[in-house]
Amino acid sequence: MAAFMFHLLKFKYITDYAKSLLIISILATSSHIITFAQAGPTSAEDRMKAVQQRKELEKRSVVNDIGFRNIGPVTMSGRVDDIEANPDDPTEFYVAYASGGLWYTKNNGLSFKSIFDSVDIIAIGDIAVNWKTKTIWIGTGEVNSSRSSYAGIGVYKSSDAGKTWEYLGLPDSHHIGKIQLHPTDNNIHG
Repeated sequence: MAAFMFHLLKFKYITDYAKSLLIISILATSSHIITFAQAGPTSAEDRMKAVQQRKELEKRSVVNDIGFRNIGPVTMSGRVDDIEANPDDPTEFYVAYASGGLWYTKNNGLSFKSIFDSVDIIAIGDIAVNWKTKTIWIGTGEVNSSRSSYAGIGVYKSSDAGKTWEYLGLPDSHHIGKIQLHPTDNNIHG
């Protein structure tokens, strides 16, 4: 390629020289685009700004007064990341979807209730449930690499079986694939 560019520069006329420079700049630009096509991860700061922007847009939305009816976990991709069943009553369980939130059933899946709609993110990597205390931990950000995988913004916790959620932090974690509860201490998780 260097020999080709040098040959182009040897033309006698100014117009040919200008054409040569144009071709060289196009080739240089094209190789730059190809070389640096992979984008880096979005920073935690930018993702948190996007959360705030979404909240502001949601407040002004024209569809705020339109009622919707949940028909269950019907998602485009349907990727289930985790299922946590009650060991004392296996007909009660939570289903965590990669990009469809968290769903709860107490009738063996005949009907589901969405319990993670009020938070700032839908992508889930893993959940953990302490069935004795009805405490749920959610690690956000799907772990399976796919063109439709979304980054999360950290960990959420509910101490009331999903009625309310507390954001615990870790905004730069992107994808949390495992939450492990301590076997004897209900206050320790990792």
